[in-house]
Amino acid sequence: MGVMNFTPDSFSDGGEFNQRGRFEEKLKTFGSVDALDAGAESTAPMNGSITAAQEWGRLEAFLPLLMASPVAVSIDTYHPETIERVAQLWLQEKIPVNLFWNDVSGKFDHFARSFLSSSERFHYVFCHNLAPTRELTGKHMEFLSPLEERDFLLDLAHYFRPHVHPRVIFDPCLGFSKTFEQNWYVLNHFQELQEATGHHRWLLGFSRKSFLRRRFNLTLQDREELDRIHGEVLRSIPMTGEVWIRTHRPELLGEL
Repeated sequence: MGVMNFTPDSFSDGGEFNQRGRFEEKLKTFGSVDALDAGAESTAPMNGSITAAQEWGRLEAFLPLLMASPVAVSIDTYHPETIERVAQLWLQEKIPVNLFWNDVSGKFDHFARSFLSSSERFHYVFCHNLAPTRELTGKHMEFLSPLEERDFLLDLAHYFRPHVHPRVIFDPCLGFSKTFEQNWYVLNHFQELQEATGHHRWLLGFSRKSFLRRRFNLTLQDREELDRIHGEVLRSIPMTGEVWIRTHRPELLGEL
């Protein structure tokens, strides 16, 4: 799943794809991917939230390109208004590829259920985020679990288990509502988490995350090394079932 952020302030690639030509150029470097993940709001803790209207203003110009995609499209948003508008276009234009709602809010609510019921081609990515409301999604690092190691992992499994569904994908949402230690514990025990939930569909996305940079003493300016290490870490993680890898550099991963 190749990441495309239409944002001026994303910590990893802000401003890179705000022009159509740059977007099309980047797509060519992705090589063979199974999905594109498009986001128009940065939920990094240092950035302020934007409205659904502002998000749509950033996303709208790129929708024709996304709708013409030969692979599945994932819309990274916590605003129900945004995904509802995209879903409506998907249905009206009879877009043949699957549409994912990558919802980092951590709220499996009536909006999520309505989205799933709209089409068999719609899939929902349910993320772990302890912020109490959708509006506070970007403040996720203010809401942390005090649990450590195995207790945290079991609590995470309990969080996911009630929402097993054939078109739901679980995302531990590394970097959200987690300490440095919790992020690495989840990665090091990912297969155990899979087994504890009894669900086979997952997403892992930690490309260029701060906990990865911290472990290897790198900065965002060290992108080549950071992206190389990201691939090495992924290859070291035991996993089963269907696991989507959300990454800024899918061309570097090869066959995992």
